[in-house]
Amino acid sequence: MKKLNQLSVGGALLLALCFGCAKDANKPSTTPNKAEATVPRAAVPQSAFNLWQTCNGTPYNISGTNGICVPVGNCSTDIDAAQQKSGQNATGMQFNGCFKGGSNAYSSASEQAVFLADNVSQWNGNEMGFVKTLNDNALKAYLQGGGQYYTQVLSINDNGYHTYKCQARSSNTHQVDFYVDGAYKCTLTNNSGSYYNKYYYFVGTNHWYGGSNPTGQQIEMYNMTTY
Repeated sequence: MKKLNQLSVGGALLLALCFGCAKDANKPSTTPNKAEATVPRAAVPQSAFNLWQTCNGTPYNISGTNGICVPVGNCSTDIDAAQQKSGQNATGMQFNGCFKGGSNAYSSASEQAVFLADNVSQWNGNEMGFVKTLNDNALKAYLQGGGQYYTQVLSINDNGYHTYKCQARSSNTHQVDFYVDGAYKCTLTNNSGSYYNKYYYFVGTNHWYGGSNPTGQQIEMYNMTTY
């Protein structure tokens, strides 16, 4: 996601994200590639994730479901995550859930994100997913790869529950289609990245770098699936 500094289970995760659509130099397609296979490859259960924190935003399994909650902590630098322990080859992902955010952070560096990443040591590889910036409560589709970062705003001030999906294209491995509640939203292109059939890890994470109290802000992920 834009500039990702190191993240490890025992260390620090830094996903510095910029906001808005301006960095998407390539116009999104108006229609998805309907030929792409969207048959689920594998469900990702609660037990497949490491849950960790750097301060006080403690992730936890949601009892009675297959879901995970990752709250936003409120220390000056607070990074919390649910990170898949081992990955799988995939062309996309889907989950049901919400990004309960706000507009009270000092900058867009404070964020919530759910994504697939093919590098979980330096966090500078290919990534595709969804990010909400907490200075403006804007949810965006995003791609990272090859030192480039592209976003497209999907909604603002929507803290409700939806089904989120991203699917890489086999016909053009630089492109990913994004869906919300089964409806196509946009296609992002990053010619410096490649997204189809990589060895990915499923990740949900929050980062807080200051602002007024973010109590109640959190990610909830249910029915995590890779394609």
